[in-house]
Amino acid sequence: MPTEARQAASAGAWEVRVGDRSAHRAPRHRPIRIASLMGYVDPLGVRPGEVLRVHLSAPAAHEIAVGRLGRGALLLPEPDDAADRAEVTWLASASVPSANRHDVHPGSYGVAGGAPVGRPMTVSAWVRVWHLPATVETSSWAAVVSDLDYPNRCGWAIGVDADGHPGCYLGDGDHHDRANWTFSGSSLLHRLGEWVHLAFTVDGDRVRLWVDGTVAAEGTAAPAGPPGTVRVAAAAQSGLVDHLLDGDVSDVALFSRTLTRHEVVALTEDRAMSKAVPVASAALLAHWPLREIAGSTAADVSGHDRHLTLVNTPTLNIPGPPASSAIGRPGYDPDTDPTRGGSIRFSSDDLVDCGWPTAAEVLVPPDADSGTYYVRVTLAGADDDPLELPFVVVRPVPRRPRSVALLYATFTWTTYARRSTDGVNIPGLASSAYTRNISGRLFFNLGMKLPMPRVRPFRHPSHLCDATVHQHLVRPERHAESWLASEGYAYECITDAELDADPGLLEEFSALMIVGHNEYWTQRMRDGVEEYLSGGGNVLCFSGNTAFWRVGYDQDTKVIETRKTTHPGEGTGVAWLPPQEWGERWHTDGRPGGKWSYLGQAPSELLGLETLGWVDSGDRTAFAPFTVTAPEHFLLHHPDPVPLEPGGLIGTRSHDGPAVSGYEVDGLPEVQGMPALDPKGLTVLAHADHGPRFVAHWGADSGHGADLIYWERPAGGRVLNAGATNYPGALAVDPGLQVLTRNVLHHMGIGKD
Repeated sequence: MPTEARQAASAGAWEVRVGDRSAHRAPRHRPIRIASLMGYVDPLGVRPGEVLRVHLSAPAAHEIAVGRLGRGALLLPEPDDAADRAEVTWLASASVPSANRHDVHPGSYGVAGGAPVGRPMTVSAWVRVWHLPATVETSSWAAVVSDLDYPNRCGWAIGVDADGHPGCYLGDGDHHDRANWTFSGSSLLHRLGEWVHLAFTVDGDRVRLWVDGTVAAEGTAAPAGPPGTVRVAAAAQSGLVDHLLDGDVSDVALFSRTLTRHEVVALTEDRAMSKAVPVASAALLAHWPLREIAGSTAADVSGHDRHLTLVNTPTLNIPGPPASSAIGRPGYDPDTDPTRGGSIRFSSDDLVDCGWPTAAEVLVPPDADSGTYYVRVTLAGADDDPLELPFVVVRPVPRRPRSVALLYATFTWTTYARRSTDGVNIPGLASSAYTRNISGRLFFNLGMKLPMPRVRPFRHPSHLCDATVHQHLVRPERHAESWLASEGYAYECITDAELDADPGLLEEFSALMIVGHNEYWTQRMRDGVEEYLSGGGNVLCFSGNTAFWRVGYDQDTKVIETRKTTHPGEGTGVAWLPPQEWGERWHTDGRPGGKWSYLGQAPSELLGLETLGWVDSGDRTAFAPFTVTAPEHFLLHHPDPVPLEPGGLIGTRSHDGPAVSGYEVDGLPEVQGMPALDPKGLTVLAHADHGPRFVAHWGADSGHGADLIYWERPAGGRVLNAGATNYPGALAVDPGLQVLTRNVLHHMGIGKD
């Protein structure tokens, strides 16, 4: 333990306990090797008196230390990362004398339960292949459904090889024999992204492979062997789950008899529209329609209870083979669409939880102050390159009257966290709202129990930060907390997860402060803030791009669900779900995802502003200050006059970019052609003008930057919205914004020490 850590620990009750890894067993699943130091903490927001779990893959002996981040250095006139690091108060540490290395096991699939299934005489499935398996060996193929465990327990399978040829295997349950494969001569290479019906039928030692109701190949079947483990979208290799499919699967059925040509054609023509198979229902061994919209189980509706356990969270609620590409427009109701069908999307790099054992537990004392902390992990002999994992001590119940709830944008942290920092993507550890899986499809499920390399407590190198010091994750929250603490205001920290779990907690606070880049909001968050305001609450929004996307959040699994949509007129660079894929935008809660402004609950109706666009955060000339437009307004004079720079400017300084307006900015709704708000009670205090320096902008005036508004809402509550992700960084050093913010907090009744 460092000397400073020993000193702090002797005065407090923080403790780091090394975890017991002896009982951990890695899943029987193909591993992806992790050679470097990686880790994550769970949860990101921990309450006093509770335990923070640290999960690591460490290739050598290491030290785990926990510290309270400083607040003074962030308010210095110039950014000073060395001073910021020197200000850490070390609270506790523990040494681990050995390596603690773990792999990741990505890839989603379903595994059947219930009684073992002998060889089916017919297998039928719909599949939409998005990506073919890599050619690594002669056995490269991906399973649609199988009980095969290559090379020694090979029963039966239907799948697609690396060249796109559909094929089936009918072996004796023993050692793999290439002669038992039957492949189509035609490939699906030019049909990627299209639905295809695959089936095989067995009649004695003769097997037929069917593609879209036509016999595509014939071969021989070995005598049936003992039953194996049936999986959908995967097989096994040497006892490990492997041969993972990158595609959508619908309506998988296993039959105990050989279906006729007429029956196979009937299955093809039905296109999985019928909820029950249209033929041979009495011969079913298992039937998985795969129409689930939520949960971790896919039902077997044959009556044999061979339900699938879904592993690694495949994507549910995907339209099936009969669905039209025109579905999903406004007014569409999936529950009343008889042609929607359903399917599940499987991917070989799906992962929402590393499943690593607890390397250490951090015991947070009951009297711990709310604020920003971090865990530092240092490998033996590598003192200059530690792993730094921030977390928040949260207090949803304030200790002092007239407190501010400071909201940390942890959902937004998660959506950006795994964009590559070095151009290297590790399968399973690349999921973000801005990356695509190996199939080229959007990640809809983002786990919080995974490493988040972009979520860092200190300034770190990037091509943007090097030019402008701009960082939009963690540092805005730290700047806001540092300023509140230095001014002596009563505040407590919460994260998005606390607000989602209990929106009513806001009733205990005199104001909610939203800071930085709080882009991703759940329904419960939005409804809770609206109810709080309607009851007379106060909101200070020092964030840009606020409440832009609707997401879902599962409190148990800590998985964020986001299904983002592209709309006409947004430009060719916007690459979310295009209109022909809007049928996929329904979340597992039964409601559509996408932009709040397109879902009938525009952010401006709640907080007064709408997202306008973003600047190049690596270009110092792209940022802009505010020009005051209401110089006589009481907030600029009482209790203290706001100092203005020549030209009526405020926000000319910032620690998170050269000036206050940027990186992402929000403006009045009418700027982008939306209906204007009721002007009663609404004042534009200041406005930023950037000129033609936006990377993307949706307003009529291409240079229109952030609007700074004060709004006494007709529906109740008061809002001060600054419309810029950079506001907290500017608040740290800009005298004009500091006085303005003090005036606003004074009028909102916030207490001071």
